[in-house]
Amino acid sequence: MQAQIEIEGMELQLWPSLLRLGERVHVAFRAARIIGSMNAPRYDVSVLDARRQRVATLLRGTARPTAGVVCIEWDGRDDGGALVPMGAYRVHVAGVGFPLRLEQVLHVIG
Repeated sequence: MQAQIEIEGMELQLWPSLLRLGERVHVAFRAARIIGSMNAPRYDVSVLDARRQRVATLLRGTARPTAGVVCIEWDGRDDGGALVPMGAYRVHVAGVGFPLRLEQVLHVIG
């Protein structure tokens, strides 16, 4: 039996919708289910700047969903640990090895 991936009805949720520098934003999406496989789905969750360049990696690999939901926090820092400048960013979720793409704009304010 070939493994099937269930990803219907998935959406990306961010709260708060505006990130004040020095605070955290919560990122949540429903976990994909792999039917017929013992492998857990893998994700690449990142924050992209206005040029769609990666500034922060929030998750790369498997996640530990709670009640079927993957929850991650971002503190507004880039991969080097510095606070990102104010502006519009995109939180991007991609499935690794399966066709999942979720994206939402997040504004970072002072």
